[in-house]
Amino acid sequence: MRKAIVRNNMILLLSSLMLFFVIAFFSLYIFEKRNEEVFMSYLLEETSLKYENFNGSPILFVNTYIDSETRITILDENGYVLADSKDAQIGQDKSQRPEILNLGEVYSRTSDTVNVNLLYIAKQMEDGQYLRISVPVETQTHVFTNIVIIIGLTGIIVAIGYYFGINKVNKNLIKPFEKIKKGMSDLNKGQYQVMSLTDKYDDINEMLYEMNLINLSTSKHLKQVESYQTQLNIILDQLQQAVLLLDQNENLTYFNNDAKALFDLSEDDLDQKIYKMIRDVDLKEAIHKTNTNGEMLIFDMQIKDKLYETKTLKLQESTTLSKQPTVLVILKDVSKERQLSQVKRDFFSYASHELKSPITAISGNAELIYHGMIKDEAELKEAADLIHHQALNMSLLVEDMLTLSRLEQVKTKKYKKQNLNDILNSTFKNLKPMITKKKMEIIMDTNEVMMVCDPVDIQKLFKNLIENAIKYSEPEKKIIIMLHAHDNNIIFSVKDEGYGISIEHQQRVFERFYRIDKGRIDGGTGLGLAIVKHITIKYDGNIKLTSAIGLGTTIEISMKDFRK
Repeated sequence: MRKAIVRNNMILLLSSLMLFFVIAFFSLYIFEKRNEEVFMSYLLEETSLKYENFNGSPILFVNTYIDSETRITILDENGYVLADSKDAQIGQDKSQRPEILNLGEVYSRTSDTVNVNLLYIAKQMEDGQYLRISVPVETQTHVFTNIVIIIGLTGIIVAIGYYFGINKVNKNLIKPFEKIKKGMSDLNKGQYQVMSLTDKYDDINEMLYEMNLINLSTSKHLKQVESYQTQLNIILDQLQQAVLLLDQNENLTYFNNDAKALFDLSEDDLDQKIYKMIRDVDLKEAIHKTNTNGEMLIFDMQIKDKLYETKTLKLQESTTLSKQPTVLVILKDVSKERQLSQVKRDFFSYASHELKSPITAISGNAELIYHGMIKDEAELKEAADLIHHQALNMSLLVEDMLTLSRLEQVKTKKYKKQNLNDILNSTFKNLKPMITKKKMEIIMDTNEVMMVCDPVDIQKLFKNLIENAIKYSEPEKKIIIMLHAHDNNIIFSVKDEGYGISIEHQQRVFERFYRIDKGRIDGGTGLGLAIVKHITIKYDGNIKLTSAIGLGTTIEISMKDFRK
């Protein structure tokens, strides 16, 4: 500010000096011209008197001026040169020179003879001859130049003195404004500083005191707003929902971290049209309808392979804010909720379907026995065996359902190191009757493998895979079982020569209750491979299935070795 005041004062001073110099120089110029006329007229009259009283020839007269700066030229009545104090040559025609044509007038030009800028004036004598006087201009302008130099130097001295003077005068006047500027700058940075009231002017101290009060109030208000804003941002980010705010022109005015990640937004997107960042037509139309009609809309959007429940709500408008948000958009990831809901529906549907057949068989045969409708002892034993078999199937189904429920409840639990070969041998013994019945050839390719795990999980995994290989293979086929530790991973695979699985079923065989042949009754629960999948996930592993119709199936399980 001080620089601006000094600069403006200097501009005003220099403008005034410039105007003064123009007027002064113009006045001096007019004065000099008049002085030249008076001086040349006086010199002409003096020289003409000398010439009239001179008894010699014109050449002798001009020779008396050879050493003088004044140039004397005598011309005849026709304007031809008779004698010249600065030029020995005579006879030149000077009749058309302006000083000859306009006698008594002063003219200035550069002489071709002496190559000097001269002042000229001429007069016709009584004998008809012309007397011309010329004097160098420098001689006449010397005084004028000195005056100009003096005025210029005086102006410079005045300007310099004024500059230092105005600096000193303005220093005290600008100082409080610099305090105010610094105080406002600190306030803008979030730092409230009290401005000292030490100025020698009471009015300025009063102004500083009022500014201190204003800054204090503003600082408190800003901190409160920043606190509210921080809390609001934390709350919005912890909601795990994408939040967008738009104004009445459908420009984006706010977004939280979830919305930033979902739509790849940046600070440059603020105050921009929403359709530039989000191309979804349904969302654009919903925002427009809500903004126009105040209608709250709820619908689902598919974004990046996830399903989002989207809400658009109208906000109350305020006339005090220029960029007042008018539409709130909330997007909630409901993919897992919808998937879980679908899984629950499927589970109850499949479970009720799987339980319906054994319950029907048990109930029917029990009713026949209860009413004494089965008389034959062999038939009675057959009905009892059927009831026992179906009850066993129900028990296995419930057991597998409980196993799945246990696996889905992820809890931190410390397990002990287990020998997987022992678990595999124990599983193999339990399945020995099935293997013997179908005359299967089992080839074991195993190393001693230790793993920190729950032995029940691993036993279930081994049993389900080997049992499936036996169950879905023709008698007298070969099954290859492999168990190895490799690169911090536990590898377990079962390869059979069974029926095989077509490509369209391979992605779904690990779903609950999924059966390739819907009409087959094999006594299974339909949960075996689903249990295998959840156990593999529990131990941070993955499943690889390779199969073709008539060529058998290979399932390879890779699990992390948590010992390392």
